[in-house]
Amino acid sequence: MSEFSESYHLRSLRRDDACDVLRAAGLAGYVYPAANGWVSFVAKDGAFEPDQRIVGAARLPLLHYVSAEDHGWSFSLFDRGRVVCAYHCDWNNDITFDDTRYSRAVLQKIVSSAGSAALEAFEKLLRPNDFEELMETEASKVFAQAVGLEHYDWLNYDYIARDFHESPKDFRDVIEIK
Repeated sequence: MSEFSESYHLRSLRRDDACDVLRAAGLAGYVYPAANGWVSFVAKDGAFEPDQRIVGAARLPLLHYVSAEDHGWSFSLFDRGRVVCAYHCDWNNDITFDDTRYSRAVLQKIVSSAGSAALEAFEKLLRPNDFEELMETEASKVFAQAVGLEHYDWLNYDYIARDFHESPKDFRDVIEIK
């Protein structure tokens, strides 16, 4: 089974901030505890594109993260509803990428904990040469680690909705928003 992750990460130390975003957007979802300055959450009806209801409801910096193992990956960082940094890489047919909206300065301003060495390691992977390099380097994971995401791997609404009810003890710290 291929990984299909889609998650949001609000730059906050308060989990209630992400709960408020989901409620304001009118969406069901699951919210994780804050970690490394991010509150991670997933929302129902994800389409692997940023949901404008969530983007519009977020008053704090918001990261939308997608990793579709066999297809591509992307991130979009929003500040007050505006994209301030983004990257997209696709390998359905040929390898294509768009780094025109990537900005280390913006990332370091919003994610002050993102170290230069970690971002340099990620930036070396922005323009993959071939499929083998893509699979070996796992740029999406390098990025997630560079900006301090704790919850991002195999994370999407459908996975969590299923597992939340099948193994509730594994999700004691996760809040369900209905």
